[in-house]
Amino acid sequence: FATGGADGTVVTWDGRNKKKLSGIAKCPTSVARLAFNNDGTQIAMASSYTYEEGERDHPREEIYVRDVLDNEVRPKAKK
Repeated sequence: FATGGADGTVVTWDGRNKKKLSGIAKCPTSVARLAFNNDGTQIAMASSYTYEEGERDHPREEIYVRDVLDNEVRPKAKK
């Protein structure tokens, strides 16, 4: 699964082992929504200023779609 933060970061996680896998993106403003496509090969990220710093100039809202690499979503093999 993936989480998005108010700082614009998108992180993938290994839910079974409760470990961070990868920081996969840095959006210019807060991550408002994330979604994987049906086979998990792409992720869509909506970036939107949420006024956490009050009214100010900010980047426009954007939607980014990118391919997901295996090493970003698969746990590392145990040695």
